[in-house]
Amino acid sequence: MVVLDATGRIADLNPAAEQLLGVSNPQAIGMEVAQLGASHRNGWLGELARGTLREGAARRHGEGTLVSRSGETPVSAACAPVFDGDGRFNGAVLVLHDLSLQRTLEATASRADRLATLGTLALGLAHEIKNPLGGIKGAAQLLRSAVTDPDLVRCTEIIVCEVERLDGLVEQLRELSVPPQLQLEPVNIHRVLNTVLGLQRQAADWGTVALRTVFDPSLPPVRGDRAQLTQVFLNLVKNALEALAGAGELIVSTRLEAGFHIRRRSGRARFLTVLVEDTGPGIPEEHRAQLFSPFFTTKSRGSGLGLTLCHRVVTQHGGTITHEPRPSGGASFRVTLPVSEVDGVDAT
Repeated sequence: MVVLDATGRIADLNPAAEQLLGVSNPQAIGMEVAQLGASHRNGWLGELARGTLREGAARRHGEGTLVSRSGETPVSAACAPVFDGDGRFNGAVLVLHDLSLQRTLEATASRADRLATLGTLALGLAHEIKNPLGGIKGAAQLLRSAVTDPDLVRCTEIIVCEVERLDGLVEQLRELSVPPQLQLEPVNIHRVLNTVLGLQRQAADWGTVALRTVFDPSLPPVRGDRAQLTQVFLNLVKNALEALAGAGELIVSTRLEAGFHIRRRSGRARFLTVLVEDTGPGIPEEHRAQLFSPFFTTKSRGSGLGLTLCHRVVTQHGGTITHEPRPSGGASFRVTLPVSEVDGVDAT
């Protein structure tokens, strides 16, 4: 919220506005709204405020782009006049709503719809592929038992190995087409993360990777499926370790998204965020738009379904998963999940 005096200059703003606008309260006092962020692109806020001050009536702007030092943010805005106890016009209050998370949720839902359509196709394809694979594998195993030449034996072993790899890919296709039934309960996200990190620290590819965790101990539980969430973060940590190639830093952090709420029938849903970051080479810009697309991979033997399945699970939980490049180098994956509406529960 931004409080304006009768001349249209800023008289006060709350901490949420400071964070959104990228300016402190003392710096903002006396400025015009349009000056915030030092960009002519915020002129629409000035017009909204001037209209309210001129007409003495509330005005609303559906959606606009707020430009600050930290970048561009989609917001909705409304401005209402303020009167003193004697009914004299005293200024106005400008209310800004950050729409970032809402837009991300909408984009996530749209992607989920596309994946559902693809999943129907994948189910039919998996059925058609699986039967021939069984025949090829059986024939190769019979052939292997009938030959003695070492080169031929090795060839049959390659056939069996590749058939088994394809069979695993088909199973992933089936998973993509048939979403799991989530067993929802209050889950302590830190226990999930500690389990994943404990498992991966035993892996050979951990090498000399330094682990840094920044956990908010006051986080409420999320309402989720512990096994499915474990799989999501296991996939993200494995990807980070592959990028680090045995050296560098892995950073896992959590925090409550105090500034983001989504209105739902039961009230306003709160969210928490998990960041999985690495100091590896990062993801090339030309690949970022396709990260969550099925079958897209830069790995020589990757299926391209890992992040797609992560996206589907997080979407089923009502959350979001996005990639962000790290300014200092490396990659960062942000998972945002709604917290459990049940308070005082000993989360598993």
